[in-house]
Amino acid sequence: MMTVKFHAPHLPHVSLPHVSRQEAGQAVDAAKSFLPPPERMAYYGGLGALAVAGLIEWPVAAAIGVGTVIAQRARGLSRSGRARASA
Repeated sequence: MMTVKFHAPHLPHVSLPHVSRQEAGQAVDAAKSFLPPPERMAYYGGLGALAVAGLIEWPVAAAIGVGTVIAQRARGLSRSGRARASA
């Protein structure tokens, strides 16, 4: 009979920097400023789920998502332009 022994490799200890609650809160606020509202996140998540499930091809899902972003930005720009013109 043959026995095999395995030894765990020595791994160095890596210390992580301490992050205060205030710093973590600022990071979360910064991330939220780049993310779309929750209802749009659900839309994009559903679009991704359809692509993963194979119900639509991923290039189609990407095109729909990008088109939605462009349309939302164009709508926002036209609203801000109208607000400036009326002021």
